[in-house]
Amino acid sequence: MADNPVSIGILEDDADMRGYLSGLLGDEAGMAIAFSCGTLAEARAAVAEGWPDLCLVDIRLPDGSGLDFLQDLKDANEAGAQGHALILTVLGDRASVLLAFEMGANGYLMKDTPPQQILRDVRAVLAGGNPISPQAASHLLSLMRSRPAAADAPQAEADVLTSRELDVLQMFSRGLSYREAAETLGISVHTVSDHVKAIYAKMAVHSKNEAVYEAVRNGWLEM
Repeated sequence: MADNPVSIGILEDDADMRGYLSGLLGDEAGMAIAFSCGTLAEARAAVAEGWPDLCLVDIRLPDGSGLDFLQDLKDANEAGAQGHALILTVLGDRASVLLAFEMGANGYLMKDTPPQQILRDVRAVLAGGNPISPQAASHLLSLMRSRPAAADAPQAEADVLTSRELDVLQMFSRGLSYREAAETLGISVHTVSDHVKAIYAKMAVHSKNEAVYEAVRNGWLEM
């Protein structure tokens, strides 16, 4: 891994935070900083020749929104790139965070997240996970539940998901990882992964965040 480090991009307008993240991730074995930018324009210029493996993205920027950068990444992935993104924001900006998840962000980081948690969440995304801190999950699900119900009557959960699949989603709604969910439910990580694949297929979603969002919106899950 040292010969082929994963590339990390940082889009954060606060210079101190940007420097802190650059030092934290740049010093980590197997990781290399591809760019560290304070504006949307600078980040767009930095990815003109190719996207890094993972971008940490702030929402509020001096020349636009991190959501615009997420849209750029989504377009690039549809064209064949394989980039990932972690939101880097504050809890107060809940509406923007919800929108970012709907646009395909892979996880949620708060700016006061401890350094070891940041490293764990970054590695989780690179391994295919979708980390959400417990505090962020609570706020996010609260906001989603407050949204107006869809015009069409939702299907009963029994018509879509099994009780065990709902158990797995409940674990994810609490911010647990695959391993933590497996330990809590007394099943293997492989079994959890199989349940997730079934959930994705049945609900026509592509991430844990989408699945939790749709389950809460349909009234299948409670915090």
